[in-house]
Amino acid sequence: MKDAKSAGGKKKFSFANIFYHNTFVMVFSFAIALTTWFVLAAKSDVNRTYTIYDVPIEVTLSTEAEADGLRVFNKSYSTADIEVSGSSLITSKLTAEDFVVTANLNPTSVKLTGNTMQKMTSPLRAVKNSVLAEYEIVSVNPEEVNLEYDRYKEVTMPLEDEIEFSADAGFYPGSPVLSEESVTISGPESSVNKISRVAVGYTLDQPLRATEEFSSSIRLYDQNNQEITDTASLYLSLSVDTVQVTIPVMARKSVELVVNTVHQPSGFAENRISIEPATLDIAGAQDVLDNINEIRLGSAIDFADLDLSKPATFEMEIPLPSGVRNITNAGENTITQATVTINLNGYTKATLTVPEANIQVLNRPAGKEAVLTTKSIELTVVGPQAQVNRLTGDSISVQIDLTNIQNRTGSMEVPITATISGSAGDACWIAGSYTATITLVDAAVAQANAEASSGGSSEALVAAPQE
Repeated sequence: MKDAKSAGGKKKFSFANIFYHNTFVMVFSFAIALTTWFVLAAKSDVNRTYTIYDVPIEVTLSTEAEADGLRVFNKSYSTADIEVSGSSLITSKLTAEDFVVTANLNPTSVKLTGNTMQKMTSPLRAVKNSVLAEYEIVSVNPEEVNLEYDRYKEVTMPLEDEIEFSADAGFYPGSPVLSEESVTISGPESSVNKISRVAVGYTLDQPLRATEEFSSSIRLYDQNNQEITDTASLYLSLSVDTVQVTIPVMARKSVELVVNTVHQPSGFAENRISIEPATLDIAGAQDVLDNINEIRLGSAIDFADLDLSKPATFEMEIPLPSGVRNITNAGENTITQATVTINLNGYTKATLTVPEANIQVLNRPAGKEAVLTTKSIELTVVGPQAQVNRLTGDSISVQIDLTNIQNRTGSMEVPITATISGSAGDACWIAGSYTATITLVDAAVAQANAEASSGGSSEALVAAPQE
């Protein structure tokens, strides 16, 4: 009876069943979490080492080094690793920007010669560069750095053209045009001093038929004319590494040179006039050259001015048509003048008197009378001796043109034009220039005078040559 009564009383407590109680589980979990946080926090507060990688190395120059114009062109390391010690809550936040690593260039004994770069070893020093200060710098790796230094030098050199090319038949290549005329080379003085000249080198294997454009690298040469290919090891910098090259290509043609003449007789043999050079090589656009078959020299030769006592040789400018280039002897001594020679061997001169009957007055002014006071004119004739010997004054006709003196009156000298008639003197011409004297009067006055003095004679006046 007692056992049964006991079974109907309070429930017996069970420790295992407590983990099935929600309130207890929540309290227990919070306690465990709080304990864990305190343990971890306690552990994190212990100093630990931490490494910051790739901190840039800066080089500082001493006052003496700056005064001497020194510059560091290479260092054995560009970055360093820094080991620090402190709370991980702080060190874990550090970056390379939080430090400054420096090497100092302070040469004391070596004097620069301008022929060789110098080297020295400098220890590295790391300092903090951050507001975070609760840590210590333990070490820097590497501990030192090798520096290569020299004075800085800069030179500008003209670019030489070493481009090899050719043009196909019927085409002319002009000189290469470079996008840069010079290049500036900078770097260590000892390296820059090794450079003797700079050039653009390129070889075109196929003959050109049209304008060619391409890029070409710049070549450096030393004092022995050997190409310097490893500019990186010399720490050299160039203002430009490559240039654009344009080779203009034009059509080419050979044309005759022709001289203009005045008063040249029809029978004068053309082979007696020689031009040196006889032809000119020109280049230009094809459509321009198609319309050019000859080039006439810049001035004319007047046969009336030729003097048998002097060589008939003339230096004359060669004018170029628009859009055309003279390529005769291009690259050497380009020809800009031609020598014209007139062969007068076997030619002679004679003085002939032209009678009044062969003198004709043209274009008399209206209402006026032209009285010719010149009764005959003496002229000098030049030509082959056989023809000159056959000529007389009657072989020459003279014209006096009054077109330009319409409003004048009185006595005056007027230029004349003389021609040799017939084929007997077709290789002859009149040398020099001449005038005749005429008097212009009103027609009515002239008629009255004629009636009053019928049968009277006029005074003769011979015109002299104008030298």
